[in-house]
Amino acid sequence: MEVQLVLLCTAASPQDRNVKIVLLVLGSVALLIVAMIAWLIFAAYAGGRRAYRRMLDRIAPVVTALAAGTDPAPEHIDAFARDRETRKVLHDVLAASGRLHLFPRQWLTWEAMAEADLVAWLCHPNEMSAPPAGIEMMARVPAPDGAVGDFFVFRYRMEPPHWRASDGWLAGVAGPYEAAGDPAPHGPGTFSHFEKFDARTAEEHVHLRARRR
Repeated sequence: MEVQLVLLCTAASPQDRNVKIVLLVLGSVALLIVAMIAWLIFAAYAGGRRAYRRMLDRIAPVVTALAAGTDPAPEHIDAFARDRETRKVLHDVLAASGRLHLFPRQWLTWEAMAEADLVAWLCHPNEMSAPPAGIEMMARVPAPDGAVGDFFVFRYRMEPPHWRASDGWLAGVAGPYEAAGDPAPHGPGTFSHFEKFDARTAEEHVHLRARRR
């Protein structure tokens, strides 16, 4: 009789078993979602590192000279600063080595830094995976909602065979940058929603980015 009572007390009801099954399924789904998010974060990080490494390889003459403890050739620095694809990584390398004074003043402006920032973002494998064929700065807009700094609004386009070539001019924003500091290509809100530039005003493109940050 006592054994029967113990069995009755310890045996789970069908409802309890169903609850356990649901909890196990939910737990498995939650783990799967977490794993997927972790993978996406890792893929974005890894993709960014690969893209940045390619840019470092592009400025190899500068990196080699700095590693040897000498100043890079002025013609190399000027060529890489002029190139919107290598401008950001050149700035970073010179700044890290304490030789930012070698960066050409012509390209050490907020507009030039913002352009390089957006181009680097577009080159990420998870975004356009390529530099734009054309890019133009269209407006400088104060950060909305009382935030500090300015956004730079650009329009850019891709060329065939890129899959976005037929979209024409698209909008991208770079920033916000605090004008009180020295120009640098590191805007935390640099982004593009891949919308047509003419779909909104410059201010609306900035406000759209600010709302989705």
